[in-house]
Amino acid sequence: MTAGGMETRSFAPFYPHPLLRDRHVMTIAGAKLPRPMKLFVEVGEDLWLDVDEETRIRCEVHWQPRYDAPVMLLVHGLSGSSMSPYMIGTAQKAFEAGWSVVRLNMRNCGGTELATPTLYSAHLTEDLRTLIDWVLRTRAASPICIAGFSLGGSILLHTVAEYGQQPPPQLRAVATCSTPLNLVASTAELHTGVMNRFYMKLFLDGFVRSMRNKAQEYPELYPYDASRGYRDFYTFDSQWTAPAFGFKDAHEYYEKASACRVLPDVAVPGLLIHAEDDPFVPYNEKSMEAIKNSPRMRLLMTKYGGHNGFFAATAAETEYWQDLDRWWAENRIVEYFTGIIAEES
Repeated sequence: MTAGGMETRSFAPFYPHPLLRDRHVMTIAGAKLPRPMKLFVEVGEDLWLDVDEETRIRCEVHWQPRYDAPVMLLVHGLSGSSMSPYMIGTAQKAFEAGWSVVRLNMRNCGGTELATPTLYSAHLTEDLRTLIDWVLRTRAASPICIAGFSLGGSILLHTVAEYGQQPPPQLRAVATCSTPLNLVASTAELHTGVMNRFYMKLFLDGFVRSMRNKAQEYPELYPYDASRGYRDFYTFDSQWTAPAFGFKDAHEYYEKASACRVLPDVAVPGLLIHAEDDPFVPYNEKSMEAIKNSPRMRLLMTKYGGHNGFFAATAAETEYWQDLDRWWAENRIVEYFTGIIAEES
């Protein structure tokens, strides 16, 4: 593979499973279909890291025997965790391709509500930055790549953008899947239509469970009724997320925490995977303009795929790559990162 090959070569096209062509069916399948990887999950190691004096985060790690093996960090989406199916699926494929893999639980996720008095947001960088710094210290000889799914992609882009034009030399590339670049547009879309309101209710149910857990440990910050009465994202974010991060209301939070504002500042190569039929993450003019102004970013847009779905009719195969299963986007992330590292050798 020639230098720059991963930036220009074609990936295998996505052909959706014939029973999952509908965007909502594909989205639900991506979230609910299990990955047969129980043994892989069970042999992982728990890693706890201190972000600051008040907050600890939990990660799940699979180390390769080789100390200098490349390391892939994975960041889940809204109300997800290290156990989200797409996290496990990507981790297992990466591990089989020779990567050490770390699945991050953002604060308050994966059962860590009692390990922090704070909340998380679409632009919270401290948790991922803490993990990156730890890997840089403990695996100094290893190249690092990071993938973020849905809102986790926004967190990833904000974190890497903070490095400006001098990211750590070990950080080679990033990738996102179904990531909202414009929170204003994505939130507005979630408030329309029966199915999108169904998705929003699922997210809100996750918020409610998390707030109930936090109320037990931090009653002075989160009264018991903090988990009640939220009709939509605007209501919850206006009461909790926006003020927690210094915004006057939800709209200001969505506007200023949108990843399209920082995408041009990401100074490492990146792959943005997205489906045109994503039911609640539109890539509108503002998102496309941000991508256009980001010369290191490559958009891989498919007609079908839903939100974090991308379950294919068959496992893809090209002269460069053989997919391990039919989860197309997960395979593309591993292929992209593996190709980036291969170009350096």
